[in-house]
Amino acid sequence: MAATYSITVSGGFSAAHRLPGHPGPCAAMHGHNFEVTAELCAETLRDGMVADFMDVRAALDACFARLDHACLNDVPELSPPTAEVVAAWIYGRLRERLEDGRVRVARVTVVESKGLAASYAETP
Repeated sequence: MAATYSITVSGGFSAAHRLPGHPGPCAAMHGHNFEVTAELCAETLRDGMVADFMDVRAALDACFARLDHACLNDVPELSPPTAEVVAAWIYGRLRERLEDGRVRVARVTVVESKGLAASYAETP
């Protein structure tokens, strides 16, 4: 059985959104301090690492630059702007920047509020 190494890098952003048509209070504009954790994995290490933590942090920060202090409803790719859709969007951006044939983005988890999280992963 092949071993898999993994790392996680976390960060966050603040944003507003509304969920039009939602039957509850989330239909109204409201905000969150989103927390995001990205997990990357590899079967082999390069220089003793899956990936440099600072490279992953920079890729996350590039995603956050588009989202921080924004209305997520104004980001066309985030429709509807749920935690699940945000997780999938960040996952895609991280894949573009970080995957190299050895390193794979395993999962992105977005915590919308304490105890409420959504994750996105693709089967390898």
